[in-house]
Amino acid sequence: MRYSGLVDRIAGEGCAAWDLHRAARAAQAAGRDILLLTVGDPDLPAPVLARDAAVHALHTGNARYAETAGHPALRQAIAALHRCRTGLQDTQPENVVVLAGAQNALFTASLCLLGPGDEVLVPEPTYATYPATFGVTGATVVSTGPAPRASSLRVDPEALARAVTPRTRAIAFANPGNPGGAVLTRAELEAIADIARQHDLWVVADEVYADLVYEGEHLSIAALPGMAGRTITIGSLSKSHAMAGWRVGWAVGPAGFTEHAERLA
Repeated sequence: MRYSGLVDRIAGEGCAAWDLHRAARAAQAAGRDILLLTVGDPDLPAPVLARDAAVHALHTGNARYAETAGHPALRQAIAALHRCRTGLQDTQPENVVVLAGAQNALFTASLCLLGPGDEVLVPEPTYATYPATFGVTGATVVSTGPAPRASSLRVDPEALARAVTPRTRAIAFANPGNPGGAVLTRAELEAIADIARQHDLWVVADEVYADLVYEGEHLSIAALPGMAGRTITIGSLSKSHAMAGWRVGWAVGPAGFTEHAERLA
């Protein structure tokens, strides 16, 4: 029997990385003392408020189909959070779509923005799922090296600029970085924004670790001049609230994007 070639496009090194994860899980189950660094799964419990609200929802029958783009009150809360983080006071629930975790939000963004023949620039080091998540669309994932500094874990805007071609459609990165943890400075973000504006590119900003910044300050690239209309900001409760298994993520972007994302959802 034949299968679609869709899944074949998400094979490769990114998928193979999960073999290590499964081996580590098996070693844990066998009683070995394993420090698991393959996924960002906090070892804290979810907040009592969230757990109590979930139990209350179950007991009161509030577990039916939600609106496709997400519960209105949740979209309103996410919009308020985005306004607080970015200063973009025009952000409304219509700019938000709620999805089954940040991974699903990244997948949705890739399907809404990219297609066969396109290129997306992804700085290294990057999270293992990115090549598959963006490559599934038929687009080519172009990896750009890290900045040539001692840390070697920061985005190199000069490498991004050199990698742009007429087929480039988007730049995708995590801030704070995953797995490197680097929090991008305003100057670094402004350099990336300059590239996006100059070449009319989308930016997919994975900000799931935005609440876990211990030195310096996190800045959303969407907050920079001219970037709100070309930036898709990805967020979730998995890291900030230790709710990875709850699968609550979202994407914030221009209304045209959320219309496409809702249709896809």
